Amino acid sequence: MFTEYEGAKVIVTGAGNGIGKQIAKDFARRGSDVACIDIHGDEAECTAEELKKMGAKAFSIKADVSQLDDCRRILDEVMKQFGRVDVLVDNAGVTALSDITKIPERDIRWVYEVNVFSHWFMMQTFIPQMRAQNTHCQIINVCSIAGLITMGAAPAYFSSKHAAVALSESVWKWLRSEKADIDISVFCPGYVNTDMHLTDRHRPERFAIPEDDSYYKSEEYQKMVAFNKSLLENAQPVEDAVNNIFEAMKKQQFYIFNTNQYDRLLCEQGVFQAEKIRPADYYELN
Repeated sequence: MFTEYEGAKVIVTGAGNGIGKQIAKDFARRGSDVACIDIHGDEAECTAEELKKMGAKAFSIKADVSQLDDCRRILDEVMKQFGRVDVLVDNAGVTALSDITKIPERDIRWVYEVNVFSHWFMMQTFIPQMRAQNTHCQIINVCSIAGLITMGAAPAYFSSKHAAVALSESVWKWLRSEKADIDISVFCPGYVNTDMHLTDRHRPERFAIPEDDSYYKSEEYQKMVAFNKSLLENAQPVEDAVNNIFEAMKKQQFYIFNTNQYDRLLCEQGVFQAEKIRPADYYELN
């Protein structure tokens, strides 16, 4: 795993707020230079300015990392500014909370494009450059504990995060078979105190909420948003959650958690699957 942070060139997507912003700050605090990527250009620039005040070289790019052309543009700008890339952090992510019968098609596509396609396109774009450098590099994919467990709500979110974890595992195995000097880790946190309940503000125009769509104005939808907000407001501080990444890197961990809350479920669901019983349920085990 990558632990030589001084002078490292780091790219962080979703760096305008929340976990991504904290990751960018923690790399800068360790002496790294950071490219701050976000769909909100002004927020990415604010993060970059904070990092500069910390002594890091930093710049921002407004981009939609679920679009391959934007990912290629990011690589071009990173190479122009930094000349190489040492660490790629795929952090951008969104959520949709409704059940399978009510969720709009636009939300399913939006969640998958951001949570899966962005990881795919960024790795597809940056791995060739990492290999060409012939230097030790690191990819950190932020996936959520939802990528390893399931619950009876938010199927778009849980299934997309499972896809993101599986993608990381598959690419890690391929890189090993290729003897490439690139490590991958997945950060799978539980609830973290961020503004993820405001996820709708991150929608690009193609997935914008129509003004006349009653679904998003419904009492049920508002209750889901409020419930999500209450969970996040009482969750682990983002500074503590992100610190787990750097501690786990010292231990050469592929899977990185911020809590042991789900350890029993992770063990039991393997037994349930091996014995072909049924999906393990967190609430039945606790």
